[in-house]
Amino acid sequence: MNTDKKTAKPASIFGNKNVSRFGYIDEFLFAGEIKGGDHIVYKKARRPPYHLVIIILEGTMSTIINGKEYKFHGRSYMNMPTWSEIAEIKYSDDFHALVAATDNTILEDIFRNRNPFPPDFHFRMAHSIQGDILTEEVISTLHRDISDLIRALSAKDHHFMQELCYAYFYILLTDMADIMWKRYGKGSPSRYTDMKHSDVLMREFVKLLIENIEKETGVSFYAEKLCISKQYLSLIVKDKTRVPVSTIISSLRVDRASRLLRDPDLSIQQIASRLSFSDQSSFGKFFRKHTGMSPLKYRSSLRKTLLSLRPEPSGGKLPG
Repeated sequence: MNTDKKTAKPASIFGNKNVSRFGYIDEFLFAGEIKGGDHIVYKKARRPPYHLVIIILEGTMSTIINGKEYKFHGRSYMNMPTWSEIAEIKYSDDFHALVAATDNTILEDIFRNRNPFPPDFHFRMAHSIQGDILTEEVISTLHRDISDLIRALSAKDHHFMQELCYAYFYILLTDMADIMWKRYGKGSPSRYTDMKHSDVLMREFVKLLIENIEKETGVSFYAEKLCISKQYLSLIVKDKTRVPVSTIISSLRVDRASRLLRDPDLSIQQIASRLSFSDQSSFGKFFRKHTGMSPLKYRSSLRKTLLSLRPEPSGGKLPG
């Protein structure tokens, strides 16, 4: 674990002076602890290159994401997908948090090959910004998980260091999934009927999205399936995820496109057609708008296996 701030800067998105301890493997995993007040304003809103999970222990974090201001207080967690556009971050003087970050390919690998996780959990991780309040017991569990990950990232002499760190990150996700599973129910009749009507609708909306996202992109389609107005569906989604329903639909389409681009047997034209774009050019413009690269460039940069993700443990730079 590199702790020399003169030779290795922590993720710049958090502010160099605030990260008190951290560990990382470049282009793989990052974990650290953030303390103290700061105010960071970017000249141009930026997207984090890594998916971030921030566990706020104390204090307040105010941030402007996708043009809107959010406040997260102690005993809560924040999920920050790579489609988030961050313009400003401000910490209170008593701010204290733990953060874990990973390349999106690792998350995709976990959800694709290492289920079961609740479908809602995968959806929320990939497509929403969370701000749930946590109990002391949950805080203690997540604090332990990220602390273990930080220590694992310092185990440079461990022969299976990458596997060790991957396992600790997987444990963190498993505990987070358990938290959501307990909060929103397991889907059994007794628990399901106890859920708020809006939670039931959100669950059904997620299922419909996963089943129909390749062909249906309009809010009206999903609202009609749920027998509610599209205005009400928009309100529910905004309340549960803090982002507009159109953003949810677009981000899920990008996620599906990314998965299809992993299949070497599918041409980009075939993928465009499968996702109901009028032509390959329209698909390319859409994908570039949401990822910053063309489908061809994304495909050429793909790492085909988890092993090819893993850089040598020596050297590298921090994500940021």
